[in-house]
Amino acid sequence: MIKVYTNYVECDTHEEAIVAQAIIVNEMCFIPKICNDRDMFLVEHELDEDKMKELLSEVGLTCK
Repeated sequence: MIKVYTNYVECDTHEEAIVAQAIIVNEMCFIPKICNDRDMFLVEHELDEDKMKELLSEVGLTCK
């Protein structure tokens, strides 16, 4: 399960975080940073929470 917030995305696994990050990056002009101590990455973006959830859901990732 991936939790999408306004300024970060939290994932259950590091692998999910990498996949989710790649999807979000494709819609952005720069790369968000995955935090090494947690499976999440910070997002400074022009996308809103609903758009990020939509993009992740399109590839079968379950979002909360």
